Amino acid sequence: MQMPTIYDRLETIKRIASHEKLIIEILEVFSEAFSVLDVYLCRYSPIGFLGEGVISLEQNEIKYIHDLRYDIRTLPTIEAAIFEKKAKFYKGRELFEKTSSNYIIDSNVNSFLVVPLFSGRAVMGFIYSLSIKEDADFTVEVLEDITRFGEEVGTILQSSLCEGKQQVLSKRELEVMKEISFGGTTKEIADKMGISEQTVKQYVKLAIKKMAATNRTHAIAELFRKGILS
Repeated sequence: MQMPTIYDRLETIKRIASHEKLIIEILEVFSEAFSVLDVYLCRYSPIGFLGEGVISLEQNEIKYIHDLRYDIRTLPTIEAAIFEKKAKFYKGRELFEKTSSNYIIDSNVNSFLVVPLFSGRAVMGFIYSLSIKEDADFTVEVLEDITRFGEEVGTILQSSLCEGKQQVLSKRELEVMKEISFGGTTKEIADKMGISEQTVKQYVKLAIKKMAATNRTHAIAELFRKGILS
């Protein structure tokens, strides 16, 4: 009987209703498929180029890593993977040279694998591994396969996050928030849409509330993270 491929398993994962269980299954598939001993999953927001820890799988133990926060512009290894939408593998001298002096590399770490999670133009997160099996060989072909995995997972996560979310904001609220994401001021948006500045502010207030955000920047970040804006 033919063994299920990694993509067969991802098709099965799509049917998982719980978002938390979905994430854990993704980490387990990644660990088994690509010869890594640990997996860290982070969200990514283009607002502030922020990477935030979500969950990790280390020696079959699940841990929350919400205390991890990165400005990916200070981490060339991760920045390149996100901006190019390609899996990257670094080791030895290359890893040392591409790691910012702001970050200390554990002496036991001599390799680093990072893969962006994306759908279309939107990158919603990334996975990285610091502990790689000795027999792992990350050829160009293998990295292309890992990139494909990142795209498949990105699409799955976007679908999971956006299921039933597209209608959270009204058409006008979404239009206002999109203009804000482009850098438009309240006056510019009001003039463009033919409404008052007070109405623009009201749309923004409603959007912030519906996205359970603390301010407009946070709301925009959530819209990007959930794939509603891209």
